[in-house]
Amino acid sequence: MLQSEERLADAKEIESLLAKEGLIQRPSVRAHLEALVQKVKRDANALKKVEASQKKLQEASTEETKDEPKEESPAVEHAEEPTKPTPALPTPAAQASIALSPSLKYIPIDKFSFDAGGYNSPTVTIYIPIADIGQHSKEKIACKFTKTSFDLTISEFADKNYRLLNDNLEHEIDPDQSKMKIRANKIILKLQKTKSDYGTYDTWNNLSSKKKKEEKKRNTDPQSSIMDLMKEMYDSGDDNMKKMIGETMMKQREGKLNGSPGGDGLGDMNF
Repeated sequence: MLQSEERLADAKEIESLLAKEGLIQRPSVRAHLEALVQKVKRDANALKKVEASQKKLQEASTEETKDEPKEESPAVEHAEEPTKPTPALPTPAAQASIALSPSLKYIPIDKFSFDAGGYNSPTVTIYIPIADIGQHSKEKIACKFTKTSFDLTISEFADKNYRLLNDNLEHEIDPDQSKMKIRANKIILKLQKTKSDYGTYDTWNNLSSKKKKEEKKRNTDPQSSIMDLMKEMYDSGDDNMKKMIGETMMKQREGKLNGSPGGDGLGDMNF
């Protein structure tokens, strides 16, 4: 089952809990669970986009091995002067940063795709298709990595300069372990993920962060605080943590936990 389908199944399970009369009586608990359902559904929709992107990348890779027509460049004019392609290997010069001159005009690269990888995958991969880029001087292609950004610059390619900048990544990366690779008709960026507090790599749903996380104020009510903690753990936890929370809800519905109907709905949940 795809990850997006698993998330939707979790959402349906929680919705079935909410629909059962008498199981959840506190309005605050119901509100938190309804918010959790919406969060799971948003995650599922984001994962669907990632899965669709991965499928397209696999299809494109298969077509490339069959010598089908080359991918189009992101508004990049092809160099007509025939030269022998150089080996597509990363070099120290490729990792260096090219000084950006205020007088130079850079054309934004708007055609690329990214693969967030599966559960606990160590890297996020970005594919930038550019025809004949492997023939360009490696000294004029550079990518600078920081904890929250990457900045790819291509100078004097077909008499133009190109740039792909993202300074608002969804999660922090390890800049020292992140790499750039140059192929015949594309550039590949490997962003090294960092590990979460649970010892697993962060799960990426998007390449860019939609908004900065704000500190959440805890409710003084004990039961509401527990639900706030559960939601916080779900938002920041890995897939195993999210799955465990969903299974605990299912056991509570089936009466396998020590919690009584109408209580906080958590029973003897252990983490």
